[in-house]
Amino acid sequence: MDISLGEPRIFGLEPRLPFEELRRRAEEKKTGSLGSGIGGLLQRPKAEDVVLATSQRRVEPFWHVACTAHYVYDRTRLYTVPASAGDVRSVTLLGTDYPVVPSGKGPAAFGVEVLEHCTEDIRDELFVDGVSGTAIGNGPALLAGTRTEVPDPSALAADETLVIAPEQRASAIVRQLLARLLKPLQADTVFEESLAVEALELYYRPIWAFEFHLPAKDKRGVVEVDALTGETRTAGALHVRQLTRMVSKDALFDIGADTVGLIVPGGSIAVKLARVAIDRGY
Repeated sequence: MDISLGEPRIFGLEPRLPFEELRRRAEEKKTGSLGSGIGGLLQRPKAEDVVLATSQRRVEPFWHVACTAHYVYDRTRLYTVPASAGDVRSVTLLGTDYPVVPSGKGPAAFGVEVLEHCTEDIRDELFVDGVSGTAIGNGPALLAGTRTEVPDPSALAADETLVIAPEQRASAIVRQLLARLLKPLQADTVFEESLAVEALELYYRPIWAFEFHLPAKDKRGVVEVDALTGETRTAGALHVRQLTRMVSKDALFDIGADTVGLIVPGGSIAVKLARVAIDRGY
């Protein structure tokens, strides 16, 4: 089996909504972000009493991995061919006689053994949250906008942008997808069997977090707004600024023959890396 791994790439997705629109959407949710501990419905604060304390821009990671599988093989099958009429008792095909056998439900038929020449091409892809590892349902829509390729995640940290480090590595995502594409073949002879990881990409999506303050009760709440989709969600607090060293690119894209061996143990496996050496020292 040949397994080819495409070049790993990192992209930053550009916001599709302007900052003022993101802030407006956050303002609409600000009273709800303060939680239920401030009293009942009649005691909820007025919108004008809740002020914007600060805002934070961050980028969150998700993975996109796409693979194709290619199989070429032969297999033997018995074809059942119905007779043309009920009085047929046998047929001669290419010099060979075949008896026609009555069937309980269908018409009488004869069986002929054939050799099928098969080619199968399968494609599948995964969009996975880089932190939680959960599947992202709207992945293709997220890639529809403008994107910028970057050499490593630290390049996205301009203008005090907080870069969230992925907890999921490329090897885990690739193993998951390869397992879905590898299939036992019902074949007599296999001529070609290959897997190609055609997309091995780490994306960062922009998120704005707005922290609101209710001075009368000294309560704070956070509304996060997705700068791609405009979706909002509440959070307990702002993300803490990342103080640790950013994960290097070669650690993120930890793909090699060992990774493939976990999926296809033993046998003859040719792993072709588009780029074996990845720069270090980020």
